[in-house]
Amino acid sequence: MDPKNFLGSVGESITGLFGKKSKLAALAPPHLHSGVRFPYGPFQFKFQIPKGASYEIQVSSNLQNWQAVSAGKSGGEPVDYVDSEASKFSYRFYRLLAEAIFSDNVVGYVTINVPPGYSMIANPLQAPPNTVSSILPDAPEGTTINKFDTRLFKLTENAVMDGKWININFTGEVMQGNLLLPIAAGFSVRSSQIPKPGRLHSDLGFPISEGDVIHLFDRDRQNYVIYEYDPKKWDSNPPIVGVGEAFWIGKTKPGNWVQNLIIK
Repeated sequence: MDPKNFLGSVGESITGLFGKKSKLAALAPPHLHSGVRFPYGPFQFKFQIPKGASYEIQVSSNLQNWQAVSAGKSGGEPVDYVDSEASKFSYRFYRLLAEAIFSDNVVGYVTINVPPGYSMIANPLQAPPNTVSSILPDAPEGTTINKFDTRLFKLTENAVMDGKWININFTGEVMQGNLLLPIAAGFSVRSSQIPKPGRLHSDLGFPISEGDVIHLFDRDRQNYVIYEYDPKKWDSNPPIVGVGEAFWIGKTKPGNWVQNLIIK
């Protein structure tokens, strides 16, 4: 066999065998963006992947179990996905599988129903602008929004809303990796950085110490439920924190609230 022809044949074989693999390897993890929750319920986000790449949109309510809700093949143009089933869920999260590559982020929404009176809420998602006016753009006039300033050790007033039941929608990215939140000694307001409900210590990893006191606010009864840490009683009656719920903590000594979330 002519050596030139042999080398040419080998070169063609390598291209034929690995051409598709090279194309897949060149596909960067897609990025989801522009998440918005509409007043009538649906949730929308956008993404763009190379032309011809197949994709699958997956959803979850607990960040562990995922199911496909839509699939297709990209035409190379930006894709606007609208989840018309979103109104059935208080919180839902989305990721994209393009070919064999997952999106580099997870987006979603958390809806909190707020009654008249006092409530303690928190934004468990990372939004581009995290200002009060940005994350609560549709808040009607009438009710005061306060934030606890740990430096001045007092509540600061941020905005005003109307005294009626409203739905507060938080939208943004789910924070992943090792998340650290310092907890100072004394009183402060804190919330989980991961949008999952659970027992504060055993499920959400809060650094509880003997003598610590948790104050959860009951929005229906408009009063606080107090949990003083007692190792013997804590397991049978632990404070359970909902998604997007904030709480007061009276801490005897400082600590770091370390949470870890890796979505696979």
